[in-house]
Amino acid sequence: MVDAALAALDLCTLIDLGVYDRRKAPGSAPVARQARVFDSRRQCELLRDGFALITVRDEPPETASLRNDGAIVDLSGVKGYQTERRVKGQVVGCSVLVPVSFVRAVRFEIAYGAREDNAHCEIVREFATAGARSLPKDLVYPPGGQDSGRVGACANMVVNTDGRDCDPAVDVEVPVGGVDALLDAGARDPNVECAVFRAAVATAFGNAFEPVATPGACWFVEPQHRLQVEAGATASGDHPGIFGSDPNLWTDRQIVTLGKKPAVVFRNLAGNEYSVYASPYGDLGRRGQVRLQISAERERGIDTDGQPALPAEVVLKAKAVVASVLEHYFRPGR
Repeated sequence: MVDAALAALDLCTLIDLGVYDRRKAPGSAPVARQARVFDSRRQCELLRDGFALITVRDEPPETASLRNDGAIVDLSGVKGYQTERRVKGQVVGCSVLVPVSFVRAVRFEIAYGAREDNAHCEIVREFATAGARSLPKDLVYPPGGQDSGRVGACANMVVNTDGRDCDPAVDVEVPVGGVDALLDAGARDPNVECAVFRAAVATAFGNAFEPVATPGACWFVEPQHRLQVEAGATASGDHPGIFGSDPNLWTDRQIVTLGKKPAVVFRNLAGNEYSVYASPYGDLGRRGQVRLQISAERERGIDTDGQPALPAEVVLKAKAVVASVLEHYFRPGR
């Protein structure tokens, strides 16, 4: 149904000339809408003096997993994803994607290049809002609509998958009976790992971070995509002391004490990721680990050429989270 509806759609009807007329400078040259096929995908361009000002294209299905990199915008009752492009801190482009199924979408994009007013997203969002009104009503989604297979907080995870391997974490009881019992439970069920870290992460980073479970791991994700946490308490994997030892991958490796337990801490060479691997047994050479890895991510809705650095205060919070978990769940006699 969606494929047939898009095939029958004239993409040029989605470029509202009224929007251009309201925004054009006095004495501007005439414009024309021109349909063409580029890279095997249909598109329409708003041309002035042979230069494309606005492009509307049928987005390929293989890019569907990337849509949640954009910031969700409300296009007068229609859901869209906006992405601003920056180069060396300067805004040079913007696009708005309007989903019409879990894998199909229509993208509105403004011509690449700097503008004195930096109004790239304002302009393209106005075209997208007008164009969305011309799309079949049964294809578009409301701003809070479910337009992908990513359920709940999985939509906030910074990963390019369709969501089939992610589920919102289920609140379960943390097992008692000693370190072995807890780590064995964590190895079997990532929801246990999420339960171990839930309170400590909320205390350090706030309630915007929600836990999701993937095979073998728990993640804490937030809507802005600025930070992402991977956490675990498991009997699986190598002993904590082996991690961070390759200087071609990691730097600033130290052995510290957190919650009265030894831990290895280090960061990646790019400086956007920090890891903590602690031994709940008090022995870094023994298998069984409590770990946390936190990474700074590109903010949702911003495509930039730079990689964000992890702030120093985030590193302190990461260590505080692990210390809290060790003190609460791995204290003697629990």
